[in-house]
Amino acid sequence: MAKLVWLLAFPSLLIATPVCFGQSSRIVFQNGIDSYMGTVDTEIWALAPTTLLESNPNASSDANNDGGESQVLIRFDDILGSTDRSIPLRSHIVSARLLVSAFDQGSTVNLHRMLVPFSKSATWSSLIDGVSADDLEASRQKDSFTFGKIAANTSIVVFDVTDTVQAWVSGQANHGWVFLNTGGNGWDFYSSEFDDIGQRPKLVVEYEAPSTIPIALSTQGIIER
Repeated sequence: MAKLVWLLAFPSLLIATPVCFGQSSRIVFQNGIDSYMGTVDTEIWALAPTTLLESNPNASSDANNDGGESQVLIRFDDILGSTDRSIPLRSHIVSARLLVSAFDQGSTVNLHRMLVPFSKSATWSSLIDGVSADDLEASRQKDSFTFGKIAANTSIVVFDVTDTVQAWVSGQANHGWVFLNTGGNGWDFYSSEFDDIGQRPKLVVEYEAPSTIPIALSTQGIIER
């Protein structure tokens, strides 16, 4: 086993602060629940390149929406921090799921992490001909995707976004996601503007918060272990 050697220039007390994690907690981010209003979502459409669609109660991801592609952007702001209603930085993310209520199953849709910021007033033109999953505007690797048919007893579609949320709490910027349809059959779901709060998009995160416990290793000299 390799040794870890510490050489101290002056006699002192060396303190190690290993990161430990506590019990897991669960938090839900959904507009209208527990005073949260941080969801930013909008549709952008090639055939209406300068039209603002952020107030629509539903959104469509479609590679051929009446002859022009439409994409959907979504982000959950103010989810990281030190309050009771946020995820502490450097937490261990046990699981993170993005849930949306779909009403048209359409073609398979891939969910990609956004790498550049967008505003609620984003349009097809302001994002320069929409978003490309090219590792510049959005990650080439998809976080998750839709599959199968919408069940008769539920319209909830679940996307596993654990890796992305872990990246955010570890220091990377939160720019949300983009839904990109792989075909010309539109996939539609209710947005954060929908009247029924229960059918608005929500981000459900289970995490273990970090804690540090200082441990004195030595008072001086060379330490080996």
